[in-house]
Amino acid sequence: MGMISRISLGQGVSLGDLWQQLRQLLKGRYVEIWTDVFEEGIFWVADEAKAALEEVKIRFTLLNQIPADRIKVFYAPHLESDPASLPHEHSVKARVLAGHGIGAVLFFIGDGQRMPPEEPTNPKDALFYLSKPGAKQYCLWRLFRSREDAEHYAVQKFKEDEAARQWVASIPVLAYGELLQNSNIEGQA
Repeated sequence: MGMISRISLGQGVSLGDLWQQLRQLLKGRYVEIWTDVFEEGIFWVADEAKAALEEVKIRFTLLNQIPADRIKVFYAPHLESDPASLPHEHSVKARVLAGHGIGAVLFFIGDGQRMPPEEPTNPKDALFYLSKPGAKQYCLWRLFRSREDAEHYAVQKFKEDEAARQWVASIPVLAYGELLQNSNIEGQA
């Protein structure tokens, strides 16, 4: 089972310094680190990114770890997506947590031929773009900060879709704060 970690950078390490060090030391390997959109100085990383930070000896404090399977992702049934072109699900889950969400729906895949039904206007929005690096299509996601919000969305957008109802029922918490309350704090890395 993978983990999504909530971290803060070590004393004197800026985000700019972090990216510069990673680019130099990882030699072209791609690592995703999501800035928390509500809490300055907090970042969310999946296991691969956490391991990369440890590998290149970038100091950070591990604040919380949340099992990745606690953040639920649903893929709208009307989308015909190639699974190989979608972003890694752990990356989606880290981005959801960065937005203080508990789950997300992939609801639009764009190819530049048609406009999405709605678009994000700032990083704190419930909507966000996240695609696989180098993909020819882009993915638009909707995150949910509460189970009630997810239920409302599923009823509106997916009407009688049993899989959507099951997805909502599988969300193990009522709101983001519960994920943090139930997480482990492991200390320093």
